Amino acid sequence: MAYYSSFGAAQGVTGSCHLLEIGYLKILVDCGLFQGRDEELNIEEFPFDPSEIDYVIVTHAHLDHIGRLPLLVKEGFAKKIISTKVTYEIAKLMLANAAGIIQESKNPIYDENDVEPTLKCFGTFLEYGESINLADDIKISFKNAGHILGSASLKIEYKEDGMDKSAIFSGDLGQHSRIITSPLQAWEKGNYIFLESTYGDRLHEDLTILINSFKENILNTIKKGGVVLLPSFALERTQEILYLLKQMSEEGLLSNIPVYLDAPLAINVTKVFKKFPHLMNDEIKAVFEAGQDPFNFKELITTSLKEESIAINEVAAPKIIIAGSGMCEGGRIKYHLVRYLQNPLNKVIFVGFQVPGTLGNKISTMHNKTIKIDDSYIDVKADIEIINGFSAHADQSDLINFVKNLEDIYCIYLIHGDEQKLKIFKEKINDELESKVHIVKKKERVYI
Repeated sequence: MAYYSSFGAAQGVTGSCHLLEIGYLKILVDCGLFQGRDEELNIEEFPFDPSEIDYVIVTHAHLDHIGRLPLLVKEGFAKKIISTKVTYEIAKLMLANAAGIIQESKNPIYDENDVEPTLKCFGTFLEYGESINLADDIKISFKNAGHILGSASLKIEYKEDGMDKSAIFSGDLGQHSRIITSPLQAWEKGNYIFLESTYGDRLHEDLTILINSFKENILNTIKKGGVVLLPSFALERTQEILYLLKQMSEEGLLSNIPVYLDAPLAINVTKVFKKFPHLMNDEIKAVFEAGQDPFNFKELITTSLKEESIAINEVAAPKIIIAGSGMCEGGRIKYHLVRYLQNPLNKVIFVGFQVPGTLGNKISTMHNKTIKIDDSYIDVKADIEIINGFSAHADQSDLINFVKNLEDIYCIYLIHGDEQKLKIFKEKINDELESKVHIVKKKERVYI
C-alpha cells in the first residue's frame, strides 16, 4: 500500500513538505519554511515522527523547500538526505544564513548549531537522468526542473501487488525560456502527478519584453539622478540581474554608475554558480567558454562587510543597489529602503513574487502611503515597479505542457498554489486534458 500526505504547500505556496508511505518506507519530499502570513505554522509540531522518516528527498535549495530541515534533524531525523550536488552546495549557504535570522526571531525553531548535523545527512547525490534504489522495488530518478540551478523533478517507481506504479513530484518548475538555467526536462510516463501551481492562473509576458522593461526602468531612473533599489533573492534572481546588468555595461549604458551587490549571501551563492557552468543554458555556457565571467562587470562592487555596506550611503546618486532579502523580510535591503523610499527620484524594482504578508508585498501596494519598517515610519515616495514575469516559476502554459504529453496518468494532484489560483488551474486542465484533477487539501492523506 502507498499513501501520500501533504504537510505543507497544500492550498498555499510555502512550507513544502510531502510524506510518502510506500510499504515500510517513509519518504519525505522537501521540508521547507512557511513564509509570509503562514509563518506561524513553523512553530507547530510535525504531524509525524521525524525519527521514523527513512529518506528526505530535496528538490531544490529555496528555503520554502529546505528551511525546516534543521528542525527535522533537531526533532530526531538522522538518516539520508538525497539531492543534486549543487543543491547541497547552495543549501549549506542558505541554511546557515537562515539559522542566523531564525535564532533572532520571536519564535526560534532552531539555531546555527543545528545546521551542521543537518548537512551531515546530505551526501547521497542524484543527478539528472540518474536513478537510485531505495529498496528492492522502490526506485527514484531526477530530471531537470528548470527552476533554479540544481532544481529537480522527482519520479518514484514502486510495485504494489505485482503492479508497477509511479508518482512524479514536479518540484518547482521553471519557464521554458530562462536567463541562466537550462530548460526543464519532460517525463514520458507517470501515474500520480503532484504538480506545482504557483502561476496556474496566468501566462507570463514574453521574456524579451520583460528584460527590455527592466533595463528601461533602470536607465530612466539613472537619467533622473535617482537610486535604483533591487530587492533580490540571493539564489538565481541575483545572478540573473547581474547578467542583465553585465549586458548593459558592455553596451556602455552604465558608465560611471556604481552597481553594488550588497548581499553577502548572494555574493557567496554566485561563487557556487561559477562552479557549475555545465548546468546553465547555452548562452551562459558560451560566456564561460569564452573565458568570461557572466556575473561580473567593471561597474560592479561587492560589499561583504557591514562597513562597506554603510559606506554606500556616502556615494552620490545615481547608483544601483542589489540587496536581500527578496521579499524585504530581512537583510540589508531594509536599511536601504528606510533611506531611499522617501525620495521620488528613486525607484524600487521588484523582480520576484512577493508572498502576501511580507514587507515586499506591502511596499508593492503602498505608493504615496506610510509604511512601518522595523521602528521607522516611512512615507513611500519612490516609484515602485513590479516585473513579475522574471519568475522562476512556470506559467499556466508551461505547467499544462509538463503534463500534456505524459502517458498513463491516473490523477493530477495540484499543490503549491493559492486556493483561488488552484481552482482556476483545475478548470483549465479540465478544459484541455482528459486527466482526473484533484486539489490537495492541507494534511489530506491520499491512497496512490
